Amino acid sequence: MDKETFYSEHWRKIEPERIQRYEAMFQWREENVRTLQSLALGAGNRVLDYGSGPGFLALGVADIVGTKGSVAGVDINAQFVEDANRRAASYDNVDFHLLRDDAIPLTDVSVDRVVCKNVLEYVPSVERTLTELYRVLEPEGRILVIDSDWGFVLVEPWSMLETRRFFEAAGPAFREPNIGRKLSGLLKKAGFTDVKVEIKARADLTGGGLAVLRNMQSYGDTFGTLPKSESSKLLEVVEEAVATGEYLFCLPQFIVSAVRPK
Repeated sequence: MDKETFYSEHWRKIEPERIQRYEAMFQWREENVRTLQSLALGAGNRVLDYGSGPGFLALGVADIVGTKGSVAGVDINAQFVEDANRRAASYDNVDFHLLRDDAIPLTDVSVDRVVCKNVLEYVPSVERTLTELYRVLEPEGRILVIDSDWGFVLVEPWSMLETRRFFEAAGPAFREPNIGRKLSGLLKKAGFTDVKVEIKARADLTGGGLAVLRNMQSYGDTFGTLPKSESSKLLEVVEEAVATGEYLFCLPQFIVSAVRPK
């Protein structure tokens, strides 16, 4: 793969092992209801899930908006879209679409809610993407953007230097690894108002973050940006720490809400 386009291409083409990890990572959880609270979802809302992945979040949202509402999911990965449409077979108000470029396949002001979860760190142009999201959102509609900021990641018992080296090696996987801290300013620049920022930092003590770390290791291995002997040793240290109770993984999520003005 081309190092310059890997940040998006590794989402267009996903190997089976990584698909399986995402199937587990992206399941709908009750905590999603709290995360989505600022969208004020209710019966009848028309929602766009931008970067819908395997579809679990969109289906959870569909249960909230009910049969009077609707959910459209878009994603650049064809298997995600196919699997999500299969999962949505019993829903009359949910559709998933393959995103081929920056243009969202929806008409102007066709939704009143937008959710974009852990996507903008990968897009070629955040500005163009936000312009498209603004276009499809009706006036006074709400948008919720959730994204990481890899400058704040913590992995115990790694040192700060080890953590930095490990995630810098995975750098080709991200267009903007520090997107979280920039979201509020970018949304304002795109014309959104009433921008609010919340930072959610959940500490994983049981090993759930190992899936993320293994993904990061695979990115470093792809381009040889960190010797595999070094990355494998770091993963061994973390796995041992899980067993001994000395492990902690924390990646703060920036939860940013805004409104398209009248």
